[in-house]
Amino acid sequence: MLTDQSTIEVIKKSRKQVSILFSDIEHSTRHWERRGDVDARMLLDRHNRLLFPVIRKYRGRIIKTLGDAIMAAFSNADNALKAAIAMQQKLAEEREKDRYFSLRARIGIHTGTGIVEHDDIFGDVVNVAAKVESSAEANQIFITHATRARLKSNFNLSEEQELKVPGKRKQIQLISCDWQQHEKLTGNIRADSILPLLKRQKMELLSYVAMTLFAVFFLYQYYIRYLLADAGLSPGWFSITQQLPSDYPFVLIIQTLAMVGFAVYVLRIDFISRRLIRVLNGFFGAGITVLLFAALNHYVDLPFKKRWDQPIYESQNLFVQVLKDHTQINIEPNKRSTTLQILPKGEIFVYIRSKSVDKVRWDEVIFREQQNGWIPRRIPPAFGVAEEQLTKTHKFYFRYYDLYGAILAIIAFIWGYMGYRIRPS
Repeated sequence: MLTDQSTIEVIKKSRKQVSILFSDIEHSTRHWERRGDVDARMLLDRHNRLLFPVIRKYRGRIIKTLGDAIMAAFSNADNALKAAIAMQQKLAEEREKDRYFSLRARIGIHTGTGIVEHDDIFGDVVNVAAKVESSAEANQIFITHATRARLKSNFNLSEEQELKVPGKRKQIQLISCDWQQHEKLTGNIRADSILPLLKRQKMELLSYVAMTLFAVFFLYQYYIRYLLADAGLSPGWFSITQQLPSDYPFVLIIQTLAMVGFAVYVLRIDFISRRLIRVLNGFFGAGITVLLFAALNHYVDLPFKKRWDQPIYESQNLFVQVLKDHTQINIEPNKRSTTLQILPKGEIFVYIRSKSVDKVRWDEVIFREQQNGWIPRRIPPAFGVAEEQLTKTHKFYFRYYDLYGAILAIIAFIWGYMGYRIRPS
């Protein structure tokens, strides 16, 4: 546990110079009263979708939304003011396009030293910026003298008034920015489709991704790697080979890293693209469908199962599947030859040919690119020891039920993507 002194040192190290921007919708209460809760909420969502991309464009970080207000942080005062100008321009453009869009915002910016933490900023710089914003009127941008002193670009600025902040001995000089005379800063900025995320929704997203990756691994293990082998391709080191061993652990590692990376990303952000959520929801539905359909076909003896068990596609290769852990693969079909690897249960290799040596049948398989190996198919019975099957040889078949499952998965994806609805926070 940190001592008081160590806590102070941590806080001191987190102090940085930032430009804080506050934006607020004027007469927001009137909008809620006139339009009703649903229309006003959708109008606020439209406001955010217009302005959030502007903040990101000018390298700002959205710290939080307070009802209809936005708090953002910039490491550069020029970018903060450019973002404010672009925000006013974006709202003005939208009002020209749609006469029912009547939102007007006031914006305040102050630059100073704040305590910058992972998901929030504290300090006098935040309090002053909020006061500056509340002093502005609709369609106005106010900045402080501290912000003006750190500007390197030319802006249309004029001194406006002085602000008395409670608790401060000196008044703060407010400077107005004539954004209407500034060059257009909204080029190539498109409205985003974003959604605020709560902790519950973040956990839901992680479950979507986990289910999706599990379904992808299931598809890889039971379908994709066989098709890759027939095509002469393997994801293992992206080499052109028919090698299959250790491919699925490789894929599993990649998927685990992807899951960890997405988890870190989701836990760090407060907003996410609605389209991305739709895609994840679609994959979640498709993954659930694939797994349920496979379980139905495997565990339930359906009367029409023989009919849809007929193959549509037969693999070009034979495959050797390891049935027992600690099975050896040797350079030569001989127990005394050099062992290339100890194999776990479930490994699959492309079959080449078979050979019997000392009453033991060995299968030659493609082990690595330009290297083959030999695996014993079974251990013959001995005194007090029963015969033990080590491998089996089989072909891959894509059957009618696989096709039906794929069709259902596509339908489930479309349903999940199109059927996603925003739920109240």
